[in-house]
Amino acid sequence: MSGAVAVRGAILAALREDAALMALVNLVADGERMKASPPWLLVGDPTGTGWGARGVDGLALRQPLLLTVRSDDSARMASVLERIDSVLRAMEGDLGAWRITSLHRARTSIAHGRTAWRASLDYAVRIARLH
Repeated sequence: MSGAVAVRGAILAALREDAALMALVNLVADGERMKASPPWLLVGDPTGTGWGARGVDGLALRQPLLLTVRSDDSARMASVLERIDSVLRAMEGDLGAWRITSLHRARTSIAHGRTAWRASLDYAVRIARLH
């Protein structure tokens, strides 16, 4: 399995399996915007760059997430962002052939529109595989 697919699948599973997060959002969607009432969270398509060393294959990824909440519910935005960080920090690092070596939020952009708050998040993930 490709490293990008393994990371995306692990992040999606961790977010969907967290009861506290699922109590805060109506949906955690995989790549496609769904018709759902806010708040909802979308796991987007990652981008990556390969790296390596002797005996090690590596991949540096940016995994985007998009959070949408109603415009009158900004407190929920902060709660969901905190919960996402907690869930991803607690993720198991073993992804089969790949191992997560670091994962952190690298970028956050928050915009307020007429009907909703939107947060665009990029998580930087480095993974490695021994060969």
